[in-house]
Amino acid sequence: MADPQITEVDERTTGWEYDSPVFRVYLQDAGSTEDVATPAATATYDVTGADLLQVVDWAQDRASGSRTYAIALVLDEGRGLVWLIGADANSTSDLPAELDAQRRMRARRTSPVGIPVSDRMPPDVRGDEAD
Repeated sequence: MADPQITEVDERTTGWEYDSPVFRVYLQDAGSTEDVATPAATATYDVTGADLLQVVDWAQDRASGSRTYAIALVLDEGRGLVWLIGADANSTSDLPAELDAQRRMRARRTSPVGIPVSDRMPPDVRGDEAD
């Protein structure tokens, strides 16, 4: 990833929209180590019928301070992913952007993203995880 840049664009340049996204959530048991080369056990879930803030809320609740999480947008019926938050915790890349993403994932264990009450996942939606 390159350094962040912000560019104003014409909103009419959008060619298509999709209003039923599928988000893939990765919950990784990476332990307390700062060593990004340590493999992480990963539980993976697809979330539909929610927006990104609700998915972040759900992922943070599942991670509960001990695990990291990453969220991707699923494209092309599951064959492609666009990382939205975090990255693959099992990546062995030494690229600065990848290392920075993993560092920020670990930091969110103790400093979670603030989600307003109105944007939280409904409390009865807990998923079918077996943990």
